[in-house]
Formats: sequence, structure tokens, C-alpha cells
Amino acid sequence: MRPAASLIIFTTLSGLGLGLTFLIGLGWLAASSPLWVMVHAAVALGLIGAGVLSSALHLGHPERAWRAFSQWRSSWLSREGVMAALTTIVLAGYFLDHLMSGQARPWLGIILSIMSLITIYTTAMIYASLKTIARWYHILTPVVFVVLALAG
Repeated sequence: MRPAASLIIFTTLSGLGLGLTFLIGLGWLAASSPLWVMVHAAVALGLIGAGVLSSALHLGHPERAWRAFSQWRSSWLSREGVMAALTTIVLAGYFLDHLMSGQARPWLGIILSIMSLITIYTTAMIYASLKTIARWYHILTPVVFVVLALAG
């Protein structure tokens, strides 16, 4: 098995960014100062963005990437794309809201944390649903993905 470097980069960077997003949403990083929350949110956005860019480079026809969003009812890849886009939008909104108001909104942070966990889970399910790779086709794959993202 020789996975493409772009997929390894995507999984690593987006996992780190989404794990950081989870912590930001829970307010665990807010104790230091509002500036640090902003820095962490910017880093999370950068990590997720770099991961998504790496994933786009893996596509044979990047101009058709929009089609992946249309299969969300049946495809874990589509669900991941939808959730990653929505989570990134909410994170950007959280970032801008925090920038403008100078304070975090706990309800928005909780939503952000839940969305980041769901996004990590959808990524894990892409791998866990691959019957051809026995090591990934396992019930613990999503658990390991979530733990690694949060520990990252």
C-alpha cells in the first residue's frame, strides 16, 4: 500500500486543524487571551485550508470537485466535503465575530466543536469503509481518528 502524499498531507493537516477547532470551540484556549484565540483560529483555518488544497491536488480533474458535494446521501467522501466546508465557514465566522466583538460566544463554540468532531468522523469513515484495506476496515478506525485529531 502506497498512499499518495497529498492524501497523507490532507489527513494530517486537516486533522490537526479540526482538532484545534474543537479545542477553540470548547473555549479551552480562551483562558490565555482573546489574541491567542484569534491566533489559534487563524492557524486552524490555515491547517484546514492547506489540507483541502492538498486534497484538491490529488484529484484528476479538480474542476469537477463540486460534483463530490452532490452525493452526500450515500458517500462518506461527499459528507466529508460538505462538513469540512460548513465547519470552515463556521470557524471563519467565529474568527470574525471574535475579532469584531472581542469575546467568544459559547453557543457558537459548542456548535463549532460538534461540527469539527462530525467532520473528523466523516473523514475516518472514508477509510473505515474500505473493505480492500483490512487494517482500516475496522470499527475502531473512527475512534483512532478522533483521538489523534484531538491529541494533535
